[in-house]
This record gives sequence, C-alpha cells and structure tokens, in this order.
Amino acid sequence: MKFMHLEYIIPITIAIVFYCLFYFRLTEKFYQWIKDHWFYRRSLWTKLSLALHLVGISLILLALMDLRGPEKRVKGSKVEQKTIILVDSSASMLAEDVRPNRFSKALLLVKHYIKKAVGQKVSLVVFSDTQKRIVPFTEDMDLVNARLDSLEELDLKRGGTGLAQALQESIQYFLNSSDEVLGNILIFTDAEETEFGLDIKVPDTVSVGVVGIGTRKGAPIPIRNSRGVSMGNKRHQGEIVITKLDEKFIKSLGEKIKNFKYWIATSYSLPTEQIINFFNRMSDIKQSEQEFRIRPILANYLLVPGVICLILSIVLKYFRSLVPALLLIFSFSLSAQESAPEPEKEKEPVKSEKTLSLEEQLAAGELPFEGQTALSYHLLKDGFPLLSKQLYQEILSESLKPEELLDQLNFAVAQIMAKDRKQGIERMRDLLVLLDQANDFEGKEDFKLAIHKNVLLALKQQSGGQGGKDSEDQKDNKDQDQNNKNQQGGQSKDQKKNDQDQSDSQDGDKKEEQQNKNQQDQKDQKKKQESGKEDQKVPKKKVPAILKQLMSDDNNLQKKVIDSGTTERKSRDQKDW
Repeated sequence: MKFMHLEYIIPITIAIVFYCLFYFRLTEKFYQWIKDHWFYRRSLWTKLSLALHLVGISLILLALMDLRGPEKRVKGSKVEQKTIILVDSSASMLAEDVRPNRFSKALLLVKHYIKKAVGQKVSLVVFSDTQKRIVPFTEDMDLVNARLDSLEELDLKRGGTGLAQALQESIQYFLNSSDEVLGNILIFTDAEETEFGLDIKVPDTVSVGVVGIGTRKGAPIPIRNSRGVSMGNKRHQGEIVITKLDEKFIKSLGEKIKNFKYWIATSYSLPTEQIINFFNRMSDIKQSEQEFRIRPILANYLLVPGVICLILSIVLKYFRSLVPALLLIFSFSLSAQESAPEPEKEKEPVKSEKTLSLEEQLAAGELPFEGQTALSYHLLKDGFPLLSKQLYQEILSESLKPEELLDQLNFAVAQIMAKDRKQGIERMRDLLVLLDQANDFEGKEDFKLAIHKNVLLALKQQSGGQGGKDSEDQKDNKDQDQNNKNQQGGQSKDQKKNDQDQSDSQDGDKKEEQQNKNQQDQKDQKKKQESGKEDQKVPKKKVPAILKQLMSDDNNLQKKVIDSGTTERKSRDQKDW
C-alpha cells in the first residue's frame, strides 16, 4: 500500500496536530468550568468519546492522500465492434458469371451480413476510381438497408477498381469516430485492381476480410441503356473485355495485413457465418491483448473506520440523553402495535342443530324423501349451497313434476348460489313452462313472481351488479316464505309475500330499463366516435403518395451522390472497368 499524494503529508500532519491540540484544550477548559460551577467530574465515557473523535478526524484527513494498493493487471472491458463495408462499384461488377450479376450478388451478401451482425456498428462505403461513404457508423440497420436499395439502380458503365486506395482511406474513418484504430473492414469486390503501386499500411488492430465475387474463367461486361435493353458488351481497343476474378491480387493483399482472410462467393454461396466468426475471433484476441495496470483504491480502509469512530464518539458523549429518548420511542411503538385493531375475519357458515340432526338420520339411513328435501333446504339456508345442490341432484328426478315444484325451485337457487348460474336459470325457465301447463296449481302467480325475482337477482350477480350476500339473504327469505306457505296454507302470508315480490319485481324492472337506456346511449356514442374516425381518415389517403415521392427523390439524389466513377478521360491503355 502506498499514498499517491505524499506531497500533502506535511500540511495534513500539521492540520491533525493543530486540530487535536485545539480541540483537546477547548474540551478541558469546558469540563473544568463545569467542575468549578456545578462540581461535576468528567466521566470515563466523555474521555473515550474525545479519543474516538480525534482518531476519526485524523483518519479522514489521512484519506485525503489517496491510499492505493499494489499494482495489478486488469483486462479491458469488451467494446462494441465497428465494421466498414466496402462495395466495389466498378464497371466489371456488371459481369454475369455470378447470378444475377456481381454487383447484385454483392448487395445481397451485404444485406445478409448486416442481418446477422447483431450489436455491431456498420458503415457503408462504395468505391471505384474514388470512394464515397454513404452511411457513417450506425446501429440502425433499416437505414443501411434503405441505402443498399438505392444502390441497385446505380449506373456502373464506367469506373475502375481502386481497391488499395479505398482500403487505405477507410482506416481514417475509425479515427473520426474514436481515438484508436480498432475494428473490421469487409470488402466485396472482384479484385480486378486498376491502381497499382500503392503502399498499404493496415494496423494490427484492424481485421480485414475480402469476399471475392466472380469466377476465374471470367465473363464479358454487358452494356445496357436506361431501359435495360442490351447494347452489346464492353470493348477495349476493339476487343471484347473479359473480366476475371483476380485471386492472386487478393492473396498478395493478405501478405501485407496481419489479420486477414478471404472467401470466394459463387452464385449459390453465402459465407456470412464464416465472416462473423472470423471477426468475433479476432475481436476476442485483440481484446485479450489490451491489459491495463491499475492500483486499487484503498481509501475506504481509512474513511470507514474514521466515520465509525465519529459516530461512536457522538453516541458516548450524549449517551445519558439518548437512552430516555430511545426508551420513550420504543414504548410508544409497542403501545401502537398493541392498540392496532385486527382486521375482522369473515364468519364461516355454521350448520344449525336441525341440519346436524337430519344429517345424522341420513347417515343412519333412516331419513325419508321428505326429510332429505328438508335437509337440502336447511343446508341452503345455513350457507352450504354446494352440498345442497349435490343432495338435490341425488334425490330429485330429472323430469319436472308438479308435486316437486318447490324443491325444484330450491334446487335452482342452490345451483345459482353455487356459481352454476346457467343451469339454475335454465331450470327456472323450465319451471315457468310447467306452471303455464298446470291450470289447477294453487298460488301459481306467486310462484311465477318468485321465479322472476330469482332470475333477475342471478343476472345482476353475474353482471357484477348487486352483491352476493344480499341476494342470498333474499333468496333464503323467499324460500322460507314458500315453505311456510305450503306448511300453513294461510292466505294472509301469501298475500303479503305477493305484495313484496311485486314491489321487488317493479324495482328490478326499473333497474333493467335504466341499464338498457345506458347501453343504448353507449352504442350511440360509439357510432358517433366511429363516424368521426372515418371522417378523420379521409385526408390521410394522400400520405402514402407523399412518402413515395420523398423516397423517389431521395433515391435519385443518392444515385447522384453515390456515383464513385470519375469523368476524367483516361489513356487508351489504362483500364476503366
């Protein structure tokens, strides 16, 4: 361990000594004054607090000299890859020995590469006699694809292959985006170099990959007008030009570059995976070579103990004052926890004595049919609709009978309360049909009103209307009234129940009418919104045409800017393809 700023040791030492003497003398005077006036002697806790305070301040001041550990070698963090893609746009790229032609094949390979190059920054450059960067370093692959689409209509009638010059100039693009030359260069070309004699200097931190497009046999260069009509083949000194892939030049280029590899692309080959693996492997090797020497910061070894000493000094100094306050806060927190009311728990349903007695008789096999129906009713009343439903399913017949109308109604209520609303409502509908057929049934209208009321409550419960607890209480009251009616046969109670059911039915009808009205209003409002949206969509029909015009103008502008051929007249012996 070593202090990085030893030049500050003298002023820091003087500051520590001066502060300790001043603070110690001031504290001694204070406690001497306390002793003279109130006869209070200094305790051991205050002396310990003073010592901890001075030690803490001294450690914090020493930390200002930046304590560091021994030197270590650390590998640098992995940086993102940057790849410059060079596309040959010379006239020889129009040869059709690779389908559809060399230039179209190169664009296809570039699109396939950027689709696979996830996480890389890509720059696109076209070169012929000169080079032009059409896309700077970017992660927006949609932009690169758009520029590649504009290259498909590029005029390649003239221009040679200045590969060496384009490679040398592309290295400067790395310096424009960062302080170091580190990245990849990927070249798509037929390697028919026209500019010889250039000295290539590629740094070891740059990996170069060349994709040769073409065949060793070669092919003529077709010439077409703007309409795509063939005008023959390109001629030089009266003879048809046969352009061939120059693999020897590619190999000679690799002898001058440390991290180099090349591939030959035919009509049906896609060396994309091999290219990505090569660049990734080279990137890992270059990254492993980048090691840094650092000294770990150890100032926390002084700061942390210093802060702890200061905190302890404050606690010891005011210990007698802090203890009552802490005890008071602790007592208040305990009293608040004890006085906090516990949340009320929902009461679980409990079976009545009548229900338990009937269950014992059922278990002993001594309960007749009437007792079983009574047990089902009491289970429903006590809040066990699922058990009531299961028992009704066992004892009631599948076909509805007039003598079982009350039990069938209770069965339907049990189904609704057991969340089987669909079956319960269907059973009540069948009961209404049976009541219409039974002309001599006593209390027919009252029974119908009771069924309508239960159906309305079930529908409200299903649509999230009235709470389940209220509907269950009303159903229990209704079932109890029906049971009392059959047991007693009194006309006065039937009349009271009829009045109550009629009033409830009227309230339900009013609510249903209000719901229908609200639904109709919502439908009208929705229609207005849809009609308004249709009106707003009308002027948007012109947008695609405007976008197409902008894209067309952009492509035309790009074709003028991207053209890397030169208009300078060359000698008759010099290649212009």
